[in-house]
Amino acid sequence: MTFFTALYPPAHVVGELDAVLDRRLDVEWTKPEKWHITLCFHGETADHERFKALEGLEVPQLRLKDFGNFRGEVLWAGIHGGLNELARAAGADDNWFAHLTVAYGYKGQPMPEFLSSPWQPAEAVLVSSADGVYTPVDRVGLRTSARR
Repeated sequence: MTFFTALYPPAHVVGELDAVLDRRLDVEWTKPEKWHITLCFHGETADHERFKALEGLEVPQLRLKDFGNFRGEVLWAGIHGGLNELARAAGADDNWFAHLTVAYGYKGQPMPEFLSSPWQPAEAVLVSSADGVYTPVDRVGLRTSARR
């Protein structure tokens, strides 16, 4: 079992992303209900104290923006919005990169330009992962800025 701190996009953003993906591509798609931004990967033990310290921290407005890949095979949607401060508070190291994984086995197929609706996560979720099953362990509220 491993643990990570995640931000989950709202259903309408998940729907927007899902609508632009070409499901005919020969890749291993991740399930939309599991889509998340990993703020910090904790490994085999969760740092509950550090996780609880996220309570009330301000989260910026976010958008999913365009696509990229790791090692030419992991397809991800990019994140537009400054999450570095929140990720560092969660325990992320300098190699952390904000993204949402959408597929494995990607082979460089062209992807559309994409920009989702904006949103601000109201909570961070501590998640355990075992055999591909994600289980929420704890939640903390985040501070969202007033809409202008």
